[in-house]
Amino acid sequence: MTFEPSGFTTPSNQMDQQDQTPSYYEERMARQNETLQAKSKECEEFLAKQITIEGYCSGVWDRVICWSQEKPGKLAVTACPEYVAGFNAQHSATRFCTQDGTWFVHPITNSTWTNYSQCTTHGHSIAPPDQLIANWLPVIKRISQVGYSVSFVTLVIALFILLSIKKLRCPRNTLHMHLFVSFMCRAFMALLKDSLFIEGIGLSQSVVDGMWVNEISTWQCKLVTSLWQYFIVANYTWILMEGLYLHNLIFLAPFSDSSAITAYVFLGWGCPIPVVGAWIISRALLDDSLCWTTHNSPHLFLIIRIPIILTIVLNFIFFLNIVRVLLLKLQSAVSIETRKYRKWAKSTLVLVPLFGVHYMLFIGMSFYVGRDPVIEVTWLFCDQLFASSQGCFVAVLYCLLNGEVRCELGKKWTTWKSETETKNIWVPLNHITTRMQRR
Repeated sequence: MTFEPSGFTTPSNQMDQQDQTPSYYEERMARQNETLQAKSKECEEFLAKQITIEGYCSGVWDRVICWSQEKPGKLAVTACPEYVAGFNAQHSATRFCTQDGTWFVHPITNSTWTNYSQCTTHGHSIAPPDQLIANWLPVIKRISQVGYSVSFVTLVIALFILLSIKKLRCPRNTLHMHLFVSFMCRAFMALLKDSLFIEGIGLSQSVVDGMWVNEISTWQCKLVTSLWQYFIVANYTWILMEGLYLHNLIFLAPFSDSSAITAYVFLGWGCPIPVVGAWIISRALLDDSLCWTTHNSPHLFLIIRIPIILTIVLNFIFFLNIVRVLLLKLQSAVSIETRKYRKWAKSTLVLVPLFGVHYMLFIGMSFYVGRDPVIEVTWLFCDQLFASSQGCFVAVLYCLLNGEVRCELGKKWTTWKSETETKNIWVPLNHITTRMQRR
């Protein structure tokens, strides 16, 4: 990367440029160049002492920052140097190590480069967060990655169990399986986006000399972002379908678990299409920037945000109404009707607070984003913790801890164990019989 230190000035310096003499800037740039030369020598000495790790990106001096060795597939992050005019030391510079153990080479300049877009206000860059938020973002990101990974594995196991045991196939469990798939898709797209996008903004080829460039953004990255948004909306919609199904069982078809679920399937996967479709058209026409992960026009994101809030509010209303009715039923004398309510409501009702009450709390906290760093960090932490691990809770409560599922798994285990023991007994007996016949 070619870097010219004299090209960077702070906004305040730009405003006062006419009042400063040329000698002032010459002296300042001279001091900066001396510092860069000293840093270069320090880097050479540091890298000479470093033990080379095979397969890692080698340490390098990029004429501004000394980069140590980095693991393949990782994004190296360091503070912007304060000795460069116009750089903010509270922000970060990044350099990407590719999977083959070499620093990323820009396709246009045909040379390695460092992303300094966060260090200055030049170019198309994203405003850096508050220092408190910046300190917690790596932790929150790791929690999200671990949560989505665990949820995906748990959901695959739960889905396999429900699909493999025929006695568990009923409208209620079929609805659960669609919910599992929506959580799986959301987790997969979140992990895919996290692995493909640099800093969650876009693909590496969209960066030129440390600046994000709209013209290089491809339709592939916009497709990934669109699918990611679709599965997020679909997931919230399927959570609403679970609440609606339970609500209808109580108020429209009590004591019946044989209701057709075709309408729920159509709504669960179909309702997000016009929502996300309208958002895609709006982004393409009004804010076609980068990979559609940033919002120059925040109001456009309301196309997705408002329907999600509506699903949360509706589900919360269903929750309150269901709790009211069940409390009235359970307060009455024990009867067959009450026991039936207990049987099918126990596994479902326990999840309603999980996907209803805490979302209502997060809606209120989200309005403080950009105003109070403490509340924003708390909101980010709780939101990502619950969003990423919710699939795991759903799989465990709806399937792995479900009494009916555990009973069927117990029967399968007993049958398999009995067949195995019978086979082990039959083989020796068959061997003895064969030997006796030979005699």
